Amino acid sequence: MATKIIAYSFYALFFLTPFFWSSANYELFEYNKMILVYGLTVIIVGAWLLKIINQKSLIFNRTPLDIPLLLFLGANIFSTIFSIDPHTSIWGYYSRSNGGLLSIISYLLLYWAFVSNMDFGKVKTTLKFGLASGFIISLWAILEHFGVSPSCVILRGEFNASCWIQDVQARVFATLGQPNWLASYLAMLIFPALYFLLTETKKLSLYTYYIILTTYYLAFTFTYSRGPTLGLIGGAVFLSFWLVQNRFWSRRSASPQNDNAKLLAVTITSFLIINLLFGSALTSFRLISKFAAPARPSIALPAQSGTQLENGGTESGQIRFIVWKGALDIFKNYPLFGSGVETFAYSYYQYRPVEHNLTSEWDFLYNKAHNEYLNNLSTTGIVGFGTYMLVIGTFIYWCIKRIMNHESRIKDQNHNSYFIILASILAAYISYLIYNFFLFSVVIIAIFFYLFPALAFVATDSLRAFKWPKKLYPIPYTLYPILYHRKIYTKIAKGIVIFSAIYLLYSIFQLWYADTFFARGERSSDAGNPGRAYNLLTVASSLNKNEPFYRSELAFSAAESAASLESTDASLSATLKDEAVLQTAKVLKEHPKNVSFYRTAVRTYFELAPIDKNYLSKTLETLDAAIKLAPTDPKLYYNKALILESIDKKEEQIEALQKAIQLKPNYLEALAQLKEATGSGNTK
Repeated sequence: MATKIIAYSFYALFFLTPFFWSSANYELFEYNKMILVYGLTVIIVGAWLLKIINQKSLIFNRTPLDIPLLLFLGANIFSTIFSIDPHTSIWGYYSRSNGGLLSIISYLLLYWAFVSNMDFGKVKTTLKFGLASGFIISLWAILEHFGVSPSCVILRGEFNASCWIQDVQARVFATLGQPNWLASYLAMLIFPALYFLLTETKKLSLYTYYIILTTYYLAFTFTYSRGPTLGLIGGAVFLSFWLVQNRFWSRRSASPQNDNAKLLAVTITSFLIINLLFGSALTSFRLISKFAAPARPSIALPAQSGTQLENGGTESGQIRFIVWKGALDIFKNYPLFGSGVETFAYSYYQYRPVEHNLTSEWDFLYNKAHNEYLNNLSTTGIVGFGTYMLVIGTFIYWCIKRIMNHESRIKDQNHNSYFIILASILAAYISYLIYNFFLFSVVIIAIFFYLFPALAFVATDSLRAFKWPKKLYPIPYTLYPILYHRKIYTKIAKGIVIFSAIYLLYSIFQLWYADTFFARGERSSDAGNPGRAYNLLTVASSLNKNEPFYRSELAFSAAESAASLESTDASLSATLKDEAVLQTAKVLKEHPKNVSFYRTAVRTYFELAPIDKNYLSKTLETLDAAIKLAPTDPKLYYNKALILESIDKKEEQIEALQKAIQLKPNYLEALAQLKEATGSGNTK
């Protein structure tokens, strides 16, 4: 029973994760996918422990990546300990969630659970579930391109694509949330699909994989994503070179394999026809101009809480170089363990290059470096980056060594199949390595990053059962008599595992449920209903007491409510004011390097200023603290000038405006304000 639970949970992981999203949450896509991964990890590990208890032996297989992965985990633990914001390092940046220490632990548990409980047959089934999911999502994306988003059908019952702010017809994203993420996901799936196409013997199955591959590529094309396209080309070049180098076709004499060769040629031809008709991310020519992707935007996009760099903002290549420069500066100042796992959103502000202010995305929040390697280097330092590259390098070295060993075999599989599965997984990894130079990993890509090596090790029978070192012999000899001397002890052990799993699943659901209240609270606040927002955020904070983001926003809603009630209910207004101040002070004390919380605190204190003018000075004090954390942000100086104007401190106001303009010479609002303050256009 436990074995089946483990297997079907992995099938669900590969099939459901790309689909999982919800409009009820603050972040529709990544947060929900991460919650699903946590839930399935608990189920898989719980079933694994029950299996160990039932079989009265440790079920754990060793792999070539064990030591590199443990070193990588250790580096991330140290980075979290020395982090500028440990909460974020543990849980991940809130709207992403993926990448924090807990998510890394979850992926590693899944890795070792897979290699310890799955066999080659289950590897193929796992991949087939992943391919089935990718096929449905590709159809979803293709429909989006032609004007009918299934998401809009589900959310509104409308057969169009107007439920999204983004122009989803121009660049599709289906259930992944962003075109580059969908493209990265499909790029890694294309190579396992090629494996099945090259090894399948039944004609019906061959045609099925041909349809899957062409559907993948059509959806991939409609993302018009450059980084993943380069990654796909890199993986394809490697796989093609390897097939030619090893004279793959000359080894296959049976007629069904000749069909494979012909169908592969037809597949490649189909890819070229798709690019001829619809173009690609790297070419502008297309026969069907009606369905062509429009030119990338050349004007500034509206400011919002999340970065739009990946959406193709103005001169995105130039912006990337600026962000990368900031990432390197972070590394220079935190060389050993970085600023902390997943803390780029805060550390970048400290070292943000001034030239960033002259881009169209100058006021966007960047929570990633948009280069996985530099992001890792800046947030986990040389230790974290070194172990990350050690994991990748070890796996690539192992793959190349194995596929070059012509004497190798896998049980009950022919020689060529063995080489192709390794080559296809390695090609997918090469794709990952290339496009992550321009992007970053999301949940489903992280699953592939950790579990594709597990698939390769299991498929090639490259595992060794763990044996207790002689120094640790007393452990099993002590535990076994305790657990198995009486049945009651075994039942108690099983009960503890089951209870723990249920408790963790309930806790994970509670986190998700709290987020739905938080999302509703934020929408109410945006709609100008602070009372309702306060009530909903109070519920969210009670369900997830350890989330400072909730408490920070709750404090702002309390301040808004206090201001609105000051003339009608002074007593309640005073209570809400005290709560706003208390929560804000607590959040800032616990997270002194989190510039986002200082920004919210500024808004909170400014809301309280009409009630008590002393909070104007508190607002300025908090703004100065925020400026220390983000010294190149002109908007902070501009906001400071507005507050100084309200208390008639003209000289300081002009100084703040001049500083804002110094940081951003084309800051129109600041220029206009300075002209008004000085009575002329002089900015000196």
